[in-house]
Amino acid sequence: MPTTGPRHVSTRRALLAVCCIAALAALLAVGGGSAAQTEAAVGPDVTVFSFTDIGNNGSANGFTAYSLGTRSCNRGDVPLNWCDQSSGCAAGAGTEDHPVIAQNLYRLKNGRFQQIGMSWLKHGFLSTNSFTAGCTGATGQSCQSPPAGSNQLGIGCTDPYGSSLNGSRPLGRRSQVDGTTGVFPFPPSSPSGPYAVYDQRIKVASTDVDPASNAGALYWVEGQYVASDDASAGNSLNNASYQRVTVGSSASFPLSMTGTFFEKQPAIFAWLAQDPTVALVNVDVPGSIVQRFHVARKVTSLGGGLWHYEFAIHNHNSDRSARSFSVQFPVTANFTNIGFLDIEHHSGEPYAVDDWVASSAGGLVSWSTDTFDTNSNANALRFATMFNFWFDADQPPTSDDIHTIGLFKPGTPSSVEFTISDELFIDGFESGNTSHWNSILNGSRPANSSRVRKP
Repeated sequence: MPTTGPRHVSTRRALLAVCCIAALAALLAVGGGSAAQTEAAVGPDVTVFSFTDIGNNGSANGFTAYSLGTRSCNRGDVPLNWCDQSSGCAAGAGTEDHPVIAQNLYRLKNGRFQQIGMSWLKHGFLSTNSFTAGCTGATGQSCQSPPAGSNQLGIGCTDPYGSSLNGSRPLGRRSQVDGTTGVFPFPPSSPSGPYAVYDQRIKVASTDVDPASNAGALYWVEGQYVASDDASAGNSLNNASYQRVTVGSSASFPLSMTGTFFEKQPAIFAWLAQDPTVALVNVDVPGSIVQRFHVARKVTSLGGGLWHYEFAIHNHNSDRSARSFSVQFPVTANFTNIGFLDIEHHSGEPYAVDDWVASSAGGLVSWSTDTFDTNSNANALRFATMFNFWFDADQPPTSDDIHTIGLFKPGTPSSVEFTISDELFIDGFESGNTSHWNSILNGSRPANSSRVRKP
């Protein structure tokens, strides 16, 4: 993680530090990124268990299209609703009681971790309730056939949706789904075509995947399930998974999966896995269902009393979304090279694509878009998407820097404040006293501090 001054550490100590950060990263993966140990799941708990394949759907008009096959697993102790028909649903369930599936693509290039592609949502319509080794229920159960058959996903059961299915159109709009509760109108209103190859699928600018233009870049795909009964049971923070992919050099730039699959982690964790100097924290909006943002930060000393700051903010499941982000230093700072990068909704989604407006004064640098009251379809940071922010400053990072995410949709709180601490390198770590960072690993001490602000 970034430091605020020179450190004279032996090679052995430095290697130990990297190993410890890697260990923390692995522990953060448990329970959707929480450092605290989690209890066994209660209720339905759907995860992306694996990816089945990647569909390379071709290129047109400067864009390339992909679709991602996903295999779900119910790791809970109650069947998950998977119904889209008027009869045969579980008791109390209706046609709208099924998961939707989001597909995303990310790139790490020149120190910036960026979302470069996103799809609309596949609506689940039938579960095969298959046995797949490694998928078990909350107490280790193997696949159990559920009472409603294919209209539920049984405990410890899997269901594969190949890329051809997840890329079959029409898909559903993200704008019709509440990313927190998993509630949506059904059937979705979707255009019937004709379609360009990239419409509603993972749409990527061809220049973002062309190997000739991206030397040294790394790529990852991500899938995420959103389901109302999973969310109401408090299990929606572990519904995203990711895996690295490579890009072929043919005209359609085909993607191929490689390396380890990471279940129950969003792709932003790949940045930390690749670079242990990245700090990553969970920022939660309290409520009956927790709404989570992941914030990753990398700070690089440029020399001459300047530091470069890179932030990536991922909205995991917040329907309230974000409309602003700011960093407040405890002293006056001079800011240069201020930048912003988003991922744009497409194929007829109603959302604006205007860049957020940046400003700075004193020790504060900030970005914002319109308020909800001004434009309910403003370019807010919505669920299953990630935006980037960066700047140079003549001040190093400290644990007193206050970061604030302003929320888009009205409610309480109106914003969430948090700090990012260089936790693993304080309280005697370099002298061999590991009590402080061990308390982070076992969950008795948080890895970041956050607080909420009321309107």
